[in-house]
Parts: sequence; C-alpha cells; structure tokens
Amino acid sequence: MHRPRPAVGVSVAVLIVAGVMSGWGTGRATADAGSAGTLYVNHDVTCSDTGAGTQSAPFCTVQAAADVVEPGQTVRIEAPDSLSYSGSVTLTRSGTKDAPITFTGAPLAVGGSEAELASTGSAPALTLKAVHDVRVEHLAVWYRGGDGVVVTGSEGVGLDRLSFPRPAVRAPSAGTAVTVDGASSDVTVSRNWIGDGYAYGVRVEPGAARVTATTNVVTTPGLGGIVVTGTTGANVTSNTVIAPCATGISLDGQISGTVENNVVASTAARQSDKCPAPTAPLYVVSAESAGQVTGDYNVAANGAGASARPRPEYAWAGTPYATTAALRDGTGQGAHDIDGLNAQFLAVPSEHSPLIDSADADAPGELTTDIDGVPRVDDRIVADTGTGATTHLDRGAFERHDIIIIANGGYPSPTTGVAPFVTSWKTDGATSSWGEPLTYSFDFGDGTAPGTGTPGDPITHSYTTPGRYSARITVTDADGSTRTGWYNEGVAGTATPPAASLSAAADTVDGQVNAGSARFTLAAPADAWEVAYQTLTFGDGNLENLPVGLHEVEHQYPAPGTYTATLTQTDGLGRVTTARTTFHAADAFVPMTPQFDTEKTIAAHGVLKLSAATVRADSDGVDAAQLQIVARAARAGGSLTLYTDGTTRPGTSSITFEPGRTATNEATVKVTPTGSVDVYNGSSGPVTVEVATVGLQSHAQFARTYHPATPVRLLDTRSGTGAAAGPVAGGRAVTLTVAGTHGVPTGANAVVLNVAATTTKASGSLIVSTHGTSDSSVTGPYWTTGQTASDQIVLPLVDGKVVLRNTSRASAHLAADLVGWYGPTASGAEFQPVSPARILNTRTGTGSGKTAKLGAHATLKLKVTGAHGVPVSGVSAVDLNLAVPSPSGTGYLIAYADGTSRPGVHSVDFTAGHTVADRALVKVGTDGEIDLYNAGSTAVDVYADLLGDYTVHPAG
Repeated sequence: MHRPRPAVGVSVAVLIVAGVMSGWGTGRATADAGSAGTLYVNHDVTCSDTGAGTQSAPFCTVQAAADVVEPGQTVRIEAPDSLSYSGSVTLTRSGTKDAPITFTGAPLAVGGSEAELASTGSAPALTLKAVHDVRVEHLAVWYRGGDGVVVTGSEGVGLDRLSFPRPAVRAPSAGTAVTVDGASSDVTVSRNWIGDGYAYGVRVEPGAARVTATTNVVTTPGLGGIVVTGTTGANVTSNTVIAPCATGISLDGQISGTVENNVVASTAARQSDKCPAPTAPLYVVSAESAGQVTGDYNVAANGAGASARPRPEYAWAGTPYATTAALRDGTGQGAHDIDGLNAQFLAVPSEHSPLIDSADADAPGELTTDIDGVPRVDDRIVADTGTGATTHLDRGAFERHDIIIIANGGYPSPTTGVAPFVTSWKTDGATSSWGEPLTYSFDFGDGTAPGTGTPGDPITHSYTTPGRYSARITVTDADGSTRTGWYNEGVAGTATPPAASLSAAADTVDGQVNAGSARFTLAAPADAWEVAYQTLTFGDGNLENLPVGLHEVEHQYPAPGTYTATLTQTDGLGRVTTARTTFHAADAFVPMTPQFDTEKTIAAHGVLKLSAATVRADSDGVDAAQLQIVARAARAGGSLTLYTDGTTRPGTSSITFEPGRTATNEATVKVTPTGSVDVYNGSSGPVTVEVATVGLQSHAQFARTYHPATPVRLLDTRSGTGAAAGPVAGGRAVTLTVAGTHGVPTGANAVVLNVAATTTKASGSLIVSTHGTSDSSVTGPYWTTGQTASDQIVLPLVDGKVVLRNTSRASAHLAADLVGWYGPTASGAEFQPVSPARILNTRTGTGSGKTAKLGAHATLKLKVTGAHGVPVSGVSAVDLNLAVPSPSGTGYLIAYADGTSRPGVHSVDFTAGHTVADRALVKVGTDGEIDLYNAGSTAVDVYADLLGDYTVHPAG
C-alpha cells in the first residue's frame, strides 16, 4: 500500500512543502494496549513519569521512557495536541540483535501530525550515547539552532523516516540534523526528510565504520548535505540533495565506500541572501579517498541544454569537473552519471525522465522502498537502463509509480433510505497511466468486510444499521500501486426522524435579567448524526442556521412582546421536524437616583414635550420611565396626562391638582428611544410642573425584577411601629429599616412604599431619602393643616434603610406601608408597559359592570388580566393610577390581591371635596382580579387607569 503520486511536472519546492507537512505514512498503527513490550508517552492525558508507562497511564516525557526501556520493548510516542515534547532526550540503554529497542511516533495517516522532539537551548533533541541495537523512527525533530540527533560511541543503530521540519525561526547554517561520531559503527540513516535551516544534513565524523546514508532528502543545507569524513565502509546511495549552499555530497579523508544513485540539484530559485549563488561542486571526493571510492549512477542537476553551469558538478581528488563527461574522461568514474537536467525534473520524476528505472539496484545500502515507504516498481512505459538484480529502481530518494485516476464515483445510488438500505456504486472510470489492469475494492464504511467489483459492473451493499456512511474505493494496479477515492456520504435513516427540542428562558447573570434577551436551549437529538441541519427562527423576522448538537443561542428581541420561536430540523432523508416555544420579552427595572430633570410652566390646555434624553430614557432598550410629577402654582383645578409623543392622547389622568395647592404623584409612561413624552395640561389655567425620573424599564439591559409584597405597615408613629411612638416634629426625621424585614432581602435595589402624613398641625410635605448616600430623595405627599395625605413612591436602597423627613413647621404622624421591592431575579416579575387605558370608571360602569359609586365599607372586584395587553396568566401585579373624584366625605381606599385578607394599609387617602389621584402597584390574585375597598363612611366614585403589568419570570 502506498500513497498516490502527484501529477508530473510538479516542482521541487512544492513537493518539499507537501512532504514536510504531511509526513509519509499510510496510516497510524494501533499498538496493543495490553502489550508488555510497549511503553507509552503522552502528556495530553493523565500521565506520570514514575508510573508503568501503560497506554492508560503513560509517561509524560520521552526521557522517562528512555530511562527504563528494556531490550525488545517499543517506546510509542503519541502526538499530543501541542505536538511537541520539549526537552533534550538522552538514551543510554541498549537492545540486542534479537531484541532491539525501538522508539517510534507510529506511522501517520495522511494529513496527520508527528510527535515532535524539541531540544532546549543548543543541546541535541536526541542523543544516543554508547548504545547498541536501537532503532528510532517516525518522529519529527524540531530545530533550535543546535544538532537534531547525535549518535556517539554506538553501534547497530537505525534512524529511519525522521523528519526535520523547517522552523519558522531558525539560525541559518548552524547545527547538524544527524551526526554520527567517530566512535560509532554499523549505523544506517535512511528515508529522513531534512528541511532548510541546518548547516549539515548528515555528517559522519572521522573514525566511524560501516555507516550507510540512503534514500534521504536534504534541502538547502548551509555547509553540506551529506558529509562523510574518514570512514571505512561508507555507503551513500539514492539520496536527493536539493539546492545545497555548499557541497551536496562530500567524502573526505581516508574513506572507503560507494556513492551511487544519488541526485544533487542546484536551483537558483532556492538561493537567498543567506544562501547566495554557490560555487562549491555538487559532489566532492577527496584525494585520500579517490582510490577507495566507487561513484556511479549519480545525477548532477546543474542546468539543462545551453544554460550556463553555475558551479562545478564534481571535484575528484582535488580536480574540478564541470560535467559528467569530463569526470568520466578524467577519472573513469561516473560511467552512468547524468547531468544537463533542470531541478523541476527531480523529486518524483516526471514520466520518461532519465531518472526512471536507471539506477544500480545492487548498490550497497539500497532499499526496496523509497522515502515515502512505497516499493520500487517497474515503469511499464519506460525502458529499463539500470543494472542489478532488479533493473527498475529510479535514481534519488523518490520512485515514480503508476498514476491511477478515479474519474467516476460521486454519490451512491440512491444516496438515502431507511435502514435496511440497499445502495450501489459504479466500478468503472479509473485509469492507469501505465495501462495496467486494475482491481477494485470497496470499504463500505460500516465495519463489514470490503467487497470487490468487476470493472463496469456496479457493486451493491445493504446497510442494516442506521447511520451515516462514507464508502471508499481502492483501485490497485498489477504492481500494487493504489489510489483511494472517497464517495459522497450516504445515509441509512431510522424509521422515524429525530425529534426536535427547544426551550427558552430569559438571560440572567448575577441576579439580574435582560428581560428582552432569550436564551434558547436546543437539546441534542437522540440520533444527532441523522440531522443534516437546523434553523431557528425567533419570531421577530430573524433566524439563525445552526450546527447539530447541544446549543445555547442568545437572541435580543427588539421590543417587548410575546414571540413564538420555531426550531426546524431537517434530517439526512429530507424529513422535517419542528419544535416551538413562546418567549415573553419584557422589561426589567433600572433604579435611578431621583433628580428633577425639568421644570416648566404649561399653559392652559397646552402640551409640554419631554425628550427621551430629558427623562434619561435614551439608553439601551428603554420602553418606559417611572416619573415623579409635582404640580404647583396652578391657577385653576385640573389634571395632567402623560403619554407617548406621537400617539393619541388617552382619556386618563396622571395627577390632579387644585389652585393654591401643590400635588405630587408618580406615573409610568411609555417612551421611545427617539420620541418624546407629552405632558398635557387639562386645566383652564397654567400650571408649573416639575418632573424627576425615579426609574427606567428596559428590555435590553441587565436589571432587576419586581417582587410584589403582601401590603404591610412598616412605620406608624402613632403606635410606635418601626420608630418611637409620638408625632414627628417639624423639620425632624425618622430612619426606617426596610431590607431584612417582611421578606425584603438585604440585596434589594429599590423599594416601593406608600407613605402618609396624618394628624398634621400645619401644611407641609414629606421628603423620603435613601439612607447611606446623598442627593437621592423624592418629595411627597404635600398636605394642608389637618389633612391626611399619602403617596406611593419608589426609592433606591443603599444600606436597606430610608429616611422620612417632615418639612412642615409643625408636627405630624408618619406612616409607611410596604408595597413591593426590586431586586434579585429569582421569583421576580418583569414589566410590560401598555398604552394608558381607563379600566375602571364607576360613573360609567366601565370595569364594574354598573353605574354606581363604591359604597362605604364596600369592596369592588376588578378584573385586570386578559385585556388591554395584559396576559391572561402569570401576572403578579399591575401598575395603576387610582383616583377618587370629588368625594363627599373623607376616607381611604385599600387595593389588594383578590382572594387574600384585606391588609390594614392605605392606597389612596381622600378628603371631602378634593379630587385625589395616587399611583398604586397592586398585587394580583390568582384569579386575575384585585379588590378595592372603601374604608370611608360615604360612597365614592373611583377611576383606575392601567399603565402596565408585571409578569412572573420567565414569562411565556
């Protein structure tokens, strides 16, 4: 078996690169895991240099194996992911003639990589010191500026099929790839590929005996390709030396031996500033050696035709000879030598090249295989001009083989089917460049025995087990030359297509959620091999094509809403399965340090436009802003309506006010990144408005979710709840602990409170501030003497506490009720803004089903889910603005989840004759309803305007 040969006319340079990168093997061998004769080295797995070196527990370093290897054992060095084993290795242990020691990287599959020995510093990568009967094969040696492999004082050593790759960074003209010292004997250096960067390819020092250098390739050596000095029984045969900067092959000193079948090529294309146009001869045999050396059947590729010969081809016994003819005439040597060739005819010889079948097959040290390990064969269309027992060896390290071309093949027919699945392939279309008869063998790829076919007849096979199979055809000629071709894949499918699986959840990190970003999970199907491709459509017009397997895919939605994502899965038989999931893209809360962003006077029935930047809503994905509004200096009573610019003004109100009184409220209003918020003054007179941003709702930022609480009173100075009993004097404050109590965690970012002042002795207002920081406060409510007033506020938390300050000149009792909090994602709810809509008006019967006031001490049930954009289920709270228009008595409303006990808290406080409105985040009952209880002694009308809803995460 051997690898197919490239087409004719391929240049030396190209072939050198291909050979170094891909190696020369036909397939990686598999050692017996239980073999006591094999030691393993692999630092990519659990390894130990003190262990036994088994395949499951190998050595980490080559040196560890070298220190314990015994005669007859093989050290198998696996190629790790990093390829390299750094550190110089010295072997001092020997084998025997019957039980040699072998170090191997194992043969390589085409396209594979060899394990590399990389020296440290200037020390050799591998030293064989005073050893005998040792073989080293199939390894790469990384050049570091020193020697690659050094053999000292050793005998019976074989260095076979090593590669010395050209490094990216190297010291030119330094080091020797293979050195054999003068105390060594019976050493064979064979089939090695030595790349650029070395001073010498192979160097044998004086005193050595019986050293053979055969079938090696050496490229661009700086000082010499193969240099043998003072050696008895030296054989240099069938080597190829390309573009030497100095002499290609040199025998110097007192040498006896043979130089035959070699190719030395001088090519200007490979010269450089580090290797300028050389002048040294291609072959040198010294005067001391000339009488004891035989040279014949060599090739001096030093130019063709009339082109100038840039350097002598030979120097024999000190005399230069420009051509082979001159050498023959002057010395009688080189009777069959060839010159007049250009370098492009080297490497694998082109068809009809004079290198083909023209070597001396009986030359000492000659191998039966070439540098790739493929056999020496007879080229049937070239006459044999060589000599020896077999007369068809090519000169140099490369042997030309029959070129087999597999023209047809392609797809099996049919390509797909349900197992058991019968298909067939063509067995014609292959050609032999030598016109030899061909045989066909099919590997079906399913582990069954290969099949053979007769040219021209199809071969059929039944795949009984479902799977994807790539069959290959191997075509063999009469000499054993082969060519393998892979067919396109066939699929034997299962009876039913693999099921698709898709789920989604919001993207969370560190207790925060990007409520508009979905993280989709695609589970790997049971028969993932069968799936050809998958497409995930997100439901917003976007899609993504995905490889098959377990995936997590993140997708940012452009706006809040409910989206249906669909996974479409197509298998190898074209069958389609789908999986769907629904994702509810929503908003998460970004607390803001409250500050008045604008102060403007709005004329009667006028509109104030607030840009998104003004209310700090121009960051990623903001869909709504939570604003505090203060209305003062009104000349007539009325209300303000906040709504999204560019939309129709709704019939709702955000805050009501009266002449001479300051009013406050918080409101949630939808915004757009490029649009404005409109504030409409519904009064017949002007009013001055102050607006502060207390928070943002974004679908594209990591932020916090809302946790509605069962309303509970945290502070009441009348009873001593949360603070000392007794009224709070004018200008004084109380500090209230919020986090760490009543279910509010210490990590809460913001709190929602309903704060109130009662038993007021003078007009005034309440300022609520974040404890532990400055400049974080909201104002409200405002009151007149004797009035009970309340507001719902949102305030950031730093250390879990808030400060309530009475700004009046006289005392008042203060109260604070917990409504909810914003914080970590777990069990929290996400916000969905809606266009403002009045969902309750007792004057018209909207929401209540009848035109009637809410009676004293009566309860009204209000359905808040399933309409106006609010989901049917999963809703934990709604964002409302509650108003009591022109009440005839004094009292308060309590808003709470239907189906729960009525809490003892206030949601809206009202005074006879004064319209009042207050924001209310109200927890929703499991039936989608809230309850409104009138704690006053007179019936009142009630309005409820819907601003948005909170749904439990993940929604969908």
